[in-house]
Amino acid sequence: MNVSPSDRSAHWIRRTARVAFVSAYLVVLAGSIVRMTGSGMGCPDWPQCFGLTIPPTHEAQVRWQPEAEYGAGRMILEHDSLWTAPADHLSGTSFDADRSSGLWQHYTRHDYAHFNPFHTWVEFINRLLGAFAGLPALLLVALTALLGFRHGQWRPLLPALGALLALGFVAWLGKKVVDGNLIPGSITLHMMGALAILGLQLAVLKASGAAAPRLHSSSKTWIAIAVLITVAQLVFGTQVREAVDHLVHEGVARSEWLERLPDWWKGHRTAFWAVLAVHGAWLWPGIKSGRPTPWEWAVIGLLAAQFITGLAFGMLGMPAAAQPIHLILAVGLVLTDGWLLGAKPLR
Repeated sequence: MNVSPSDRSAHWIRRTARVAFVSAYLVVLAGSIVRMTGSGMGCPDWPQCFGLTIPPTHEAQVRWQPEAEYGAGRMILEHDSLWTAPADHLSGTSFDADRSSGLWQHYTRHDYAHFNPFHTWVEFINRLLGAFAGLPALLLVALTALLGFRHGQWRPLLPALGALLALGFVAWLGKKVVDGNLIPGSITLHMMGALAILGLQLAVLKASGAAAPRLHSSSKTWIAIAVLITVAQLVFGTQVREAVDHLVHEGVARSEWLERLPDWWKGHRTAFWAVLAVHGAWLWPGIKSGRPTPWEWAVIGLLAAQFITGLAFGMLGMPAAAQPIHLILAVGLVLTDGWLLGAKPLR
């Protein structure tokens, strides 16, 4: 069988889109682990970490040393504060003398002044994955543009370009989050930006000719409603997470989180039944047949796993390991629903 040049180009676009999607999903997973471990400020600056390209691994690297060379932007911890070097210099015999000479300036963008090597490297790996995710996203724009110029097929370009722009926005927002010491609200925006990247990369797959899934249900209305309700529930969940972060900042023990959370968080727990009901509305034909499709089984599995991790939050005091799993499952459910909007009914 002869394959046309446009089909070959579309094939490579689909392969690249899958790589870009997996890369972005790994960033979401890494970000959830950052939140789980409280490592969001492990690197107090951006894009470097304590002013270094390779993060520090031990405390001596972030403490002032006599007669040592420091580059512009280098950061140290002294007197329970964070300091930055405005220019390259060779340190003298005491930190206080260097500070009086203007060789060190007090860092004022936030008041976070701690060093934990584990937190530092968790955050750095998260950033590294984010940077690598940009490579297939950039290549995807180039390939879709070539498809348009050479074969007049422009549909995949717009979502590919949107995904790249969303990736840039998320990176910029990451800098603002660090500069503001995890300012409230930006965490939710960060999550929604990541969701937009993943959704747009799936749109590239569809636009470049990926095979449509098949379902027992031919109604797209319930699936569309499921997407909207699940996204709203995901946003609600990030707000609960930000409330938890506030408790962590106050030094509240994990065992007391549920008691100290504002009462509105229970709405997130209750709203799961709405998510379950609206999914049941379009899953019912497959369940009734006794032979759900693999895609329908996938959604059923995601819903069951969401229920189990949510139950673990309430019964086991919000265990840390359940947090990234719960988030990744929620994102997976939204994306699966979105992908199934293009499904074809089984005959």
